[in-house]
Amino acid sequence: MKNLIVLSIAILFLVPLKGAELQLFGGRKSSAEKNNNQNLNNEAESPTLDERTTTVSSSRKSIESVIPVKRIPEGWVFRDELLAPWESNLPAVLSIIPDTTVEVIYQDDTRTTADGIVLPIKRASVEFQYTSRLTIEQIKLEFVNIDFIYSTTNNNDSHFILETIIKKVKLKDTGFPQLASNDIIKHKVLMEYGTPKEFDGVWHIYQDNNSTYKVRELDERNLKVEMASLKVGQKIDAAIDDMYSKQGIEYKKRIMVQGIDL
Repeated sequence: MKNLIVLSIAILFLVPLKGAELQLFGGRKSSAEKNNNQNLNNEAESPTLDERTTTVSSSRKSIESVIPVKRIPEGWVFRDELLAPWESNLPAVLSIIPDTTVEVIYQDDTRTTADGIVLPIKRASVEFQYTSRLTIEQIKLEFVNIDFIYSTTNNNDSHFILETIIKKVKLKDTGFPQLASNDIIKHKVLMEYGTPKEFDGVWHIYQDNNSTYKVRELDERNLKVEMASLKVGQKIDAAIDDMYSKQGIEYKKRIMVQGIDL
């Protein structure tokens, strides 16, 4: 009987111990499973090699697609050098034109105001040719006399300022491969100036705060380029408003009557 009691007590002590051991090993097993599950989750969340390669490739393509564009010319540019900025006067531009026999052509233009007043606008232009290894360029520089709007005594060459540049570019025979007008648009204009502000089906039109720049194909071997100063155009409008609006006319009358002594 005594042996039975001792055996029972021993069993009571051993059973919790095994439970504890089972609990302990079970805890270790759960911890290992937890770590395994966490590793599986991390692997599932982390991109694969193919996904990482695709992401890097896409990022590189988007970076390479951003092409730094040149600014629109702000005057007469030759080989990336600004020879004559907008508003350069006629004598200064004549001094740098390579063709010394160039002739200045003067002409009278007109502008009709909102009130129906027709006023004269004095203009001048010079035209010359430039030949390079691949092209023959016919260049026309146009000037306008804004000071003449304020006073008819302002009519010498120094009052004429550069407003517009027109180029006709003819591609020479380059053999094989033969350059075409479309190649110039694609590899020169679009690559350097980026996407145009507007394309009307004929002209690729660019514009910023100072200038407009337009390019078009005439045929397979000929292109036309037109550039103009926005600020000069704005100054013409301001001068007309100053002198020929109702307020401007009244101001001129007040100035005129100051010389009358009654």
